[in-house]
Amino acid sequence: MGLFNREETEKQQLKRLSKHAGNVVEMLKGTLKGPQGTDMTIVLLYAAGLAGCACHEAVKAEGGTFAKATTTNGRSYYLSDDVNKYLLENPTSVYGFVKAVSSITDDDVRALVVAVVQSLGTDDFKIWNMEPDGVYRGIRQCWDGILETMTKPWCKRPSEWPIFYGIVLQNVILQAISIGAPADEIGKMAMSCAIPVSRMDTDSLVSA
Repeated sequence: MGLFNREETEKQQLKRLSKHAGNVVEMLKGTLKGPQGTDMTIVLLYAAGLAGCACHEAVKAEGGTFAKATTTNGRSYYLSDDVNKYLLENPTSVYGFVKAVSSITDDDVRALVVAVVQSLGTDDFKIWNMEPDGVYRGIRQCWDGILETMTKPWCKRPSEWPIFYGIVLQNVILQAISIGAPADEIGKMAMSCAIPVSRMDTDSLVSA
């Protein structure tokens, strides 16, 4: 009976968070709309980045642990088993939600993690072949801008933030696939943004 109750609690939690995730998706689609309409590639970038940021910020809010690495140019990056639990390691992790609707594999994710860790602080560190500073600034501005209005009101505690934004990201992936995005690549695109952003904070930038 105890196990059944826990399963029901998780189902109720996912139902509650899913109910509000669509509001964030629509906000991103409206905010990131350009002259030619909504660019779902940019929406995917932000949704994946918010999911990665949610993992990092949830661990901070909960007093979790990070291994901080500071490079010679003064930038800091963060490695954390606590972050990885939210990002990679269970069905309600960000990766769990991405994997459920894409063809990404565990081998793909392991390769992405290795590539990110090896490139942190070097000239090879990029997010979608873009400079990580610009990408992170935009995503972090979005995170800070909606934390009090669209994250905390719908999440009961910080540990729900990664689940919530995992659901947001899953919804964006499904919408992107429905209009022709490459189903065989979109999962890797999502995680190749979420993983590096989860390792970053404001002191990862040139001017913190």
